[in-house]
Amino acid sequence: MQQLIPVWVINLKKRPDRLQKIGNRLDQLGIKWQRIDAVDGLNCNLSSLDISAKDGEVGFLSDSTRACTASHYKFWEILISSKYKYGIVLEDDVEFSDDFSDLVCDESWIPNGANLIKLEKFAPSRASTILLGSILSQTLSGTRHIHRMYSRHTGAAAYLMSDEAAKRAIQWNSQYTVPVDHLLFNETVSKLCTSLAPLILVPPITWQSIEVGQGSNIVGSYKLNPISKRQKFFRSIKRAYYESRLWPYQILLVIMGIAKIRNILPK
Repeated sequence: MQQLIPVWVINLKKRPDRLQKIGNRLDQLGIKWQRIDAVDGLNCNLSSLDISAKDGEVGFLSDSTRACTASHYKFWEILISSKYKYGIVLEDDVEFSDDFSDLVCDESWIPNGANLIKLEKFAPSRASTILLGSILSQTLSGTRHIHRMYSRHTGAAAYLMSDEAAKRAIQWNSQYTVPVDHLLFNETVSKLCTSLAPLILVPPITWQSIEVGQGSNIVGSYKLNPISKRQKFFRSIKRAYYESRLWPYQILLVIMGIAKIRNILPK
């Protein structure tokens, strides 16, 4: 089948092993892909991180976290300059199911007007509790469905984005104040997320391999980017405050039957 949706892989130059692993997997499925050179927060020109603030609604942002946003920013720029309406981006630590190829060879599963569709589940061995709307569409196999996401579900290791959404993400602000996954998938702290109305594929078709000791180097680790106990405390307070502001709206959605609470796992 002809590939209709391009795929890009964000990868650090110092991790060719990861590129080879995910590249081999994509090649096995017959999927064409291109590499995006990730910004290394531990070894980069600090001016490249200026698109992100050092602190924001969810607390302190390390250089590696800001570098992750800068790496995704590269994808948005590339998608805009391409001839494609949609593009899929993967971080180099993701695993995915065999039917991933169905996504790139067909566009009928993408609902009209969709801007952003989350394809992954962070921490694959633990179920995530999410507030989901009704089914909007399904993949070719009929085993995966698209829902509106009405609650936070962070992680930005795999998503489909429209060129229009990429333009909005770039034009949204002179400086981002939350990590890229919160920017895209956490409505409690991101008005950009609210404007994009993100959807999610259920069950998720991709997942990060972080639990088996192979987590992302793009974001980095807390050992390399430590935060103090004081920073952790205030981060927790901030997150709780912003989360609670959306509770009345979410409760109303459940009462009206517009959304239901679901536990999801990748498949």
